[in-house]
Amino acid sequence: MAQLRSTVIGDGIPKLIEGIGPVTPVPVPNESTDTPALNQAADSVLKIAGTAFECGQNQTGSGFVVSPGRVVTNAHVVAGVSQPVVEVPDGGALPGRVVYFDSQRDIAVLAVDGLQSSPLTLSADLPAGSSAAFAGYPHGGPFQSKPATVQGISTILVPDIYGNNPSPELVYRLAGDVQPGNSGGPLLTTQGQVAGLIFAKTTTDAALGFALTMADLEPVAAQAPGLSSPVSAGQCTRK
Repeated sequence: MAQLRSTVIGDGIPKLIEGIGPVTPVPVPNESTDTPALNQAADSVLKIAGTAFECGQNQTGSGFVVSPGRVVTNAHVVAGVSQPVVEVPDGGALPGRVVYFDSQRDIAVLAVDGLQSSPLTLSADLPAGSSAAFAGYPHGGPFQSKPATVQGISTILVPDIYGNNPSPELVYRLAGDVQPGNSGGPLLTTQGQVAGLIFAKTTTDAALGFALTMADLEPVAAQAPGLSSPVSAGQCTRK
């Protein structure tokens, strides 16, 4: 079984060191993501921001609407944040509350009252070689949609967001320019459907990102409509 271990979370995204030996790199695609399907999906990809007072730091990331008024993101994006804010594409901002928080699988759900953005449709996992895109707010800046190629899916050992308790996860390896701030954004099919959840990048200079598969995401998405009570967002992770 291949293994990954995380370094200290720097710049707001876990950086993973692969333990599977040399892999032939796949060039980052240069296909346009300016398509009707991906542009429509962009309306439901949101910026998430908040302050983790315990660590004295501001945190930003991305998320997407998975059901009416419910937004999926990474747990490390909102870890230690008591009052997350969701910024919508038209420039408005709405308060959110954490209603699901899984520090092991790095998934969180926010309830956002008054959110008008439409939920995205979920797809099956994408096979190796598939063209894809990922959307979000790299470095906390403006929205960007970038192309990616699925290198494959592997079962690997991934620690929790604090670097502890490694457990097996199905994880995409993506040829794509994943950056801090893309955490919590969707991996999208070319039809604009969600096929995974961006959560990490490699520690090397290679353009290699990682995303959780539908095995982790789909059960959470199914619960999301019924989640309304606030839960603890855990402790923050120091940058």
